[in-house]
Amino acid sequence: MKYVWSIAKEYRWQLLLIYFYMLVAQLLILAEPYVIGKMIDGLIAKQFYWIFCYIGIAAFESFFIYRRMVYDTKVYTRIYNTLVMRYLKKSQDADPSVRIARTEMSNNIINFLENDVHYYIYSIVTVVGTLMFIFFENPLTGFVVLSCVAPICTIVWIFYKKIAQSTRVSNTQSEDKASIMSEGDMDRISTFFERRRRIAISGSTLQGKNWTALHGTRWIFLVIALVVFTGSVGGISQGQAVAMYSYINQFLISLLSIPIGVETFTRVKDVIRRIKD
Repeated sequence: MKYVWSIAKEYRWQLLLIYFYMLVAQLLILAEPYVIGKMIDGLIAKQFYWIFCYIGIAAFESFFIYRRMVYDTKVYTRIYNTLVMRYLKKSQDADPSVRIARTEMSNNIINFLENDVHYYIYSIVTVVGTLMFIFFENPLTGFVVLSCVAPICTIVWIFYKKIAQSTRVSNTQSEDKASIMSEGDMDRISTFFERRRRIAISGSTLQGKNWTALHGTRWIFLVIALVVFTGSVGGISQGQAVAMYSYINQFLISLLSIPIGVETFTRVKDVIRRIKD
């Protein structure tokens, strides 16, 4: 990942501005369940102060998201063009099929900076923020949701190597596509696409098993946490119940960034290895 880090350093000020917009927006999003809970309780009591707080949060949140969306495309397209041109200049003698495939694979690095890093920041802010709220409301419920980390990491460990192997095989085959297509041998082309289909099915099956195991774990802990919360805290208001459900659910969803992060790391690492060859 040193290669990605070097790119981030080169464009650090532009990326930091993008991540700043995103971080502020996420902090405002994190405050929403609490404010919505207070707004619900206020509406029941015929008090409207929290409505204006919610409108203000939504307005600022939209502003920072808009600023990020307008600015980041300019930065990421410039980074992509820089990566592609550097690779093409140093690999002029490489097979054209490989060069085409690897310029397309370079999008994985841009996607990592544009989508995955954003997702990780969102997840870290959400995990820390929601956990603080949950522990503040009821420490016992906080320990329940924290115990979800162990089974999620176990599931990641079980599926990681197989998913990584599937990614490497798929990328290797992509490098041969243009070369095989240019030969015009229909039997070989048919064999190529059939093998590509089997690889896709295998990868999809692994992803399906991984997703089912992770989300099944999430729902189990969501129910347990709600049972513990409602059973150990008395006099819960409707707004408090809504806010607590939202924070528990957000925390558990954000924990799924662990397997997504492992998969992304595997994919980007393989692409970087190919581009640097």
